[in-house]
Amino acid sequence: MRKLAAILFLSVFVLSCRTSKEVKPEMTTSEKQDSQFTSLFIKATTLAIQEDYDKAIELYEKCKVLRPKNAAVHYELSRMYAKKKNAMMAVSNAEKAYELNPNNKWYVLQQATVYRATGQAEKALTTYEELIKMDEKNLGVLYEMANLYQSVGKYDETVNILDKIELIRGKNPELSYQKYMLLMDAGKDEEGLKEIKEILVLDPENGMANLAMAQHYEKIGEGEKVHSRLIYVFQDASINTEPKLNVLTDFTTRMGDDKQKQAETLELINIMLKTQPKDVKSYVGAGDYFGKLGDTKKANEYYEQSLEYSTNSYPILMQLMDNSFNSKDFDKVISISEKALESYPTQPVFYLYQGMGYKAKENYTKAISSFKAGKNMIADDEKMMFEFYSKMGESYNELKEYKKSDEAYDNAMKINGLEPFMLNNYSYFLSLRKDRLEKAAEMSKKCNEVMPNNASFNDTYGWILFQQGKYTEAEAWIKSALNNGGDKSGKVLEHYGDVMSKLKNTAKALEYWKKAKENGEHTSKIDQKIRTKSYVE
Repeated sequence: MRKLAAILFLSVFVLSCRTSKEVKPEMTTSEKQDSQFTSLFIKATTLAIQEDYDKAIELYEKCKVLRPKNAAVHYELSRMYAKKKNAMMAVSNAEKAYELNPNNKWYVLQQATVYRATGQAEKALTTYEELIKMDEKNLGVLYEMANLYQSVGKYDETVNILDKIELIRGKNPELSYQKYMLLMDAGKDEEGLKEIKEILVLDPENGMANLAMAQHYEKIGEGEKVHSRLIYVFQDASINTEPKLNVLTDFTTRMGDDKQKQAETLELINIMLKTQPKDVKSYVGAGDYFGKLGDTKKANEYYEQSLEYSTNSYPILMQLMDNSFNSKDFDKVISISEKALESYPTQPVFYLYQGMGYKAKENYTKAISSFKAGKNMIADDEKMMFEFYSKMGESYNELKEYKKSDEAYDNAMKINGLEPFMLNNYSYFLSLRKDRLEKAAEMSKKCNEVMPNNASFNDTYGWILFQQGKYTEAEAWIKSALNNGGDKSGKVLEHYGDVMSKLKNTAKALEYWKKAKENGEHTSKIDQKIRTKSYVE
């Protein structure tokens, strides 16, 4: 359309510049300039149509030298400089074209366009206002003005422009909803609601109008009226799933154990799945709902379905792996991580989950392989690097590759030497093999300072003291572990029995060894300890 307009403009221009058909013996200087100008202008316009903007600008600039007061030249130069993103020249030429011929609506429009493109909203609006006086039914310009007025926070002016659009197009639900939003932003709630009610008279099931009413009822505390309105919103396929997912997120977060609210939320989810069955957010909403109810299996079913329609599967894959890991479905963690790495082979977190899945299944060799691969993908993330090193330390220890285990733990400590769980594990592993007990005790003590009253940490420090032969101190720490919840741990119960045996309290030792056996969490030496009534290494 722009090319056709340019050709028509050129034809008119050429006709206007055409010299008399009367043959003259010799052209005057003025006539030569006219001929040169016409030739240059035609060539420049042809180049502009061919999108060779640099050469077109060069020729238009020559035209400007020949006729500095020709508005058409300045107009075309403004267009070309705008194409080349030369804002200053686009604006100056547009202003000159307008100055030379303020009654040409194309020149006025170009000036408004470059003002808007360069962020001069007020100037653009003033120019658009002039243009509307020339062409009051220009919908394109009216929409531009509405957007501009809204961008600068002039809500009343925006509503006035929308009223003008409405007079041309007729009553329109989308426009009415837009007016409603603007009036609400301006604090004119009653006027805004009037617009919504007018929509509902014409179309009682209109989704956007019912969404507005639902928001209104929520705002004034009439929550019992919200759900019935939202049914129309979720049934309206023309409303995209973004606001619907926002509603579901809000409902899912607030429903708690309220069975009615749970049922209402599920009803909206089922409508959304039926209305928009190929939209990722429909399945994400369902997954979030069942996840909130604690049904991770059902949640994962929906998350996996959502992957079929997802353009960005990263957050969904993360949720899937996290759910699977927390529900101890480690086979699922591994399979999902493998799928994730097909799409995101450089994301360390997926290697981390994969390694944790293998480690939980006691496949430590594969776990270490995943941890190493993920560690090599890290550019600058010390927290993630710490996770890899600490988990490699655990895995190497299980394989009895103690030197590599200690190296990994020492690297983790260089990053964060105060992380209590890592300190506890490292010190406990050293104590089990009676290696560097002073270092183990130092780390365990620090661990208990960082996080006191933790049964596992109390027990570890007590056990290290036990290995050092400090039985009285060990008894005090393991007793603290029992008092902090360790009485439910067979390991802690057995340790207390061990320390009681060393303190020559055989009756107490037998009591706690038997408790450990009943608990089910104990060493393979428990029966021998009970039978011999003495501690067994």
